[in-house]
Amino acid sequence: MTRTKNHDEDTVVATSHPFEGLANGEERLAKAQLAHQINTLIAERGLTQTAASKLLGITQPEVSQIANGRLSGFSFDRLYRCLHALDMDIEIIVKKHIPADNDAAGIHVSL
Repeated sequence: MTRTKNHDEDTVVATSHPFEGLANGEERLAKAQLAHQINTLIAERGLTQTAASKLLGITQPEVSQIANGRLSGFSFDRLYRCLHALDMDIEIIVKKHIPADNDAAGIHVSL
């Protein structure tokens, strides 16, 4: 995270993602990326939230929570199961972190 000043002397904070600096920021970003993919797939199929809930095996209010980015009640496993129900393969790769530019090990989603 870097802080800069603009011409009005207000502090502007530039981050690599919107959850940087928050507790579990990398996990929050990864969940948001998975939810975005779920929402994209639901939209591409033209599914209503009710139809999506039946396909995904969750309730309509839970589909709404995913659609609105309220993901605190969703584990990675639940999000993976939703993607699987939408005919997506999920691949998890665990590898040793190679530091670059003082970055820390983290969770990364590739879509």
